[in-house]
Amino acid sequence: MNRHISHIFLLLFILLWVGCAQDRREARDGELIVSGTFQNGSDTVLLFEELTPSDLIPVDSIYTDAEGNFSFSLFIEDAGFYRLFAGGANFITLAAEPGENIEIFADFSNMAGTYTVEGSQGSKIIWEINREKLKGVKKADSLRMLYNESRLEPNFVAIREELKQAYRDIKKQQRSFVIRIIEDNPNSLASILALYQYFEDHMLLRENDHFEYFEMLSKTLCDIYPTNKHVIDLKKRVADHKREERQRMLNEQNLAAGKPAPEIVLPDPEGNQVALSSLQGNLVLVDFWAAWCPPCRKANRTLGKLYEKYKDRGFEIYGVSLDRTREQWLNAIEADNITWHQVSDLRFMNSPVVNLYNISEIPHTVLVDREGNIIARNFPVEELESLLLEHL
Repeated sequence: MNRHISHIFLLLFILLWVGCAQDRREARDGELIVSGTFQNGSDTVLLFEELTPSDLIPVDSIYTDAEGNFSFSLFIEDAGFYRLFAGGANFITLAAEPGENIEIFADFSNMAGTYTVEGSQGSKIIWEINREKLKGVKKADSLRMLYNESRLEPNFVAIREELKQAYRDIKKQQRSFVIRIIEDNPNSLASILALYQYFEDHMLLRENDHFEYFEMLSKTLCDIYPTNKHVIDLKKRVADHKREERQRMLNEQNLAAGKPAPEIVLPDPEGNQVALSSLQGNLVLVDFWAAWCPPCRKANRTLGKLYEKYKDRGFEIYGVSLDRTREQWLNAIEADNITWHQVSDLRFMNSPVVNLYNISEIPHTVLVDREGNIIARNFPVEELESLLLEHL
């Protein structure tokens, strides 16, 4: 009953707001007007912030009156992203253009989940993205609830796999939605936010897999907003990705079987610089791994057995850790009983060796012959022994 009454009051607020909208003034050239009403938001303060490509910049404070109404204006030179921020996850994101008069209505206790917006096409697109994401989160929460309720069921393993697939389907639906937003709105700055959307902890679009959307938006928006900071940033990302892809292809040629393995010189746990080439004359496995990588830790058990079995026949392992901290790295060496060569610059995936060897995920393996030339790359650890028997 209380829920129905709340909905009736919310509807009355909207009707009153729409009626008042008839009297709103037009924004002047370069002016942005933002106004509206917050149910349950009387006599409160919000922050109005600008979202730049790298920062959140406070612009102004917004004060509501006793009825939750607010109105303010400012002059802006170009289109941009802004947010009304009440704290934590309680905020509304806008894509604003000079000359727009944006009106917002929401329940202050849950602005993101209840707001409506008029007077700004870009902000309307962001509202659509937000609404779809909230639907997906609600579905994901239901799956987690079912997961917890089913843990004691005898067929839990089968149920778990079904729930995992259902979650993958939700992510796929979210990805398809933001792609449709981009395809339907290639001339809108708001589509840049669609490019960078996350669903929970998962980035929906990545340059490596969906580069055509980054490139398409960059081209269309550069014609419309040639000096816009967000468009310039997107253009740079596209150019950087193209350059990295060209370098990756060049690296791929240099990493072909029969090519010399690129040199690596990194410190061991004692701080001594150890070069890959110092092991020349042996059959060497270059193993890229990390303490935080479960498949790597599992592979270490197999590597340990093979190292003990074949080290007297000229087999060596040059382990390259992509860990973040020395403590993580050393603890894993001890826990996994690693006795072969270990090096690391502790720069995580920012280590130069990542690009040098075109590493996209770990574990990543490279087998190098006695002359220092590549035999094979990125093969499962289960195939290592047959390769050793073939080349030792």
